[in-house]
This record gives sequence, structure tokens and C-alpha cells, in this order.
Amino acid sequence: MTDDFSKYNTEGTLLRKMQMRLLDIMVEIDKVCRRNNIHYWIDFGTLLGAVRHGGFIPWDDDLDIAMMTEDFNKFKEIAPKELPPTLFLQTKESDPSYDMLVNKVRDRNSFFVTQHEDFTKDYQKGLFVDIFEVKPYPSVPKKLQKGILRWYKKIHFFYSVKQDISLKNHLATLCFPFMKVVLDVVWGVLQLLPKNRLGYEKRFNPYGNSYPKDFVFPLKDIVFEGKTFLGPADPDRYLTSIYGDYMKVPPKEKRVTHIIHVEMN
Repeated sequence: MTDDFSKYNTEGTLLRKMQMRLLDIMVEIDKVCRRNNIHYWIDFGTLLGAVRHGGFIPWDDDLDIAMMTEDFNKFKEIAPKELPPTLFLQTKESDPSYDMLVNKVRDRNSFFVTQHEDFTKDYQKGLFVDIFEVKPYPSVPKKLQKGILRWYKKIHFFYSVKQDISLKNHLATLCFPFMKVVLDVVWGVLQLLPKNRLGYEKRFNPYGNSYPKDFVFPLKDIVFEGKTFLGPADPDRYLTSIYGDYMKVPPKEKRVTHIIHVEMN
């Protein structure tokens, strides 16, 4: 018997209302980008949803896009002027108490709580579209790349989250600054090699991977929830590099959302 995925986000449910608000945000981002020749592409679960479901993964509650760093820098300058006042580009500069890994476009007319929120800080907590920065990567052995990026993420996470007092954490406090210097030196040397691949900004590369540039460029239109956005040149190879057999639907126990609490005006 085929699963009835519509039970997760049927019309009128809170999740579906959230998804439609997120879609509205994405439409505005797309307008700004196309108007100003800023290149982006839908990414991660958003791209997977477009290919496998024609829109949102039925149990998903966020949207993901990616931009090369030079495009994001341009977006960062233009978006605050051109996005509607109901939306807010959240970066460390625009929201100083915000210290998560990924920049976002937030909805000002909602309140969205996930398991990662820090209520000791007063940053904007509306529904959001994640923006992942992408950079040129050198061609290096996969194990070396994954190892370096895993440690970058571990170190950043350690300093961005309040830690318990323990011997292990005390040792990490002493060792991590030295490790970060070593990682920076190694990564800097690797950047001298020819860069014919792409990968996420090194503080956030959840899979520690990279992929050939022609998986992404030239960008092409892709339909998501009946709207046309920009996607990578080869979604199949792109998604396979991240997820493997991406057309295989996860078991029910892994179909999870990020929601703890949400309010929408």
C-alpha cells in the first residue's frame, strides 16, 4: 500500500499554512535575485522536495537556498532595501545577538521555535528561509576534506553553545584554539590548489562534501509548488552527491519537523 503523504500537510493544517507562508517568502527572494542578477538555487530538502514531491517534502517546515559568497554579499546589500517590510534578512551584522551558522530571511509576522533556539538571546525568531554560502573548493581526497570540515563544525558549535562545566569541556577550551590555527593553515594551503569544485562555507558543511561545478552551473528553472525558482543544472547528480538514493522515502519515524511552537499573524 502506498503511503498517503497528504496526511502530513493537508490544506488548512498548521504545517500547510506555514509552508505557504514560506513559499511567499521564497517568491519575494526570487524577485529580488532575478531583478538584480543574483544567482541562487534551491538546495537540500527544498530541492529534494521539488524533484521527489513537486514541492515541499510533506513533513518539512523550512526552505533552503544556496548562493556563491559573492552573490550573497550582493544580496546582503540589496535585499534590505528591496524585500517587503514584513521580511528581514538576518545576519550577524543585522541582528547582533544572532550567532547561528546560517543566514536567513525571516518573516516578521510569525514566531517560530525550533529545538535549536537560544532564549537567552533576543534575535528575530520568525519563520525563515535558510541561505547557505557556497565557495570554490580544491580537489582533495574526500577523507581529508571531510575530516577538516568535521572539526571546523565541531569547534564552531562548541563556542556557539553554552557548555557544561566538565573536564572534557575544559580540555576542549584549551585545545580548540590551537586546533583552529592548525586547521586554518592546512585549509589555506589547500586553497592554493586548483579549485574546480564547490562546497558550503567551511563552518557549515553538514556532509563534509563538495561537488563539481557543472552539477550546479548553469542554473536552470525548476518548479516548486507551482512556482518557478532557480535550481542546479543537474539535480540528479547534485542530490545523489548529498543523499545517495534520494528517491527512497525515509521510514515514518524519520519524517520529522523542526517545530516546537509556532504563531502566525
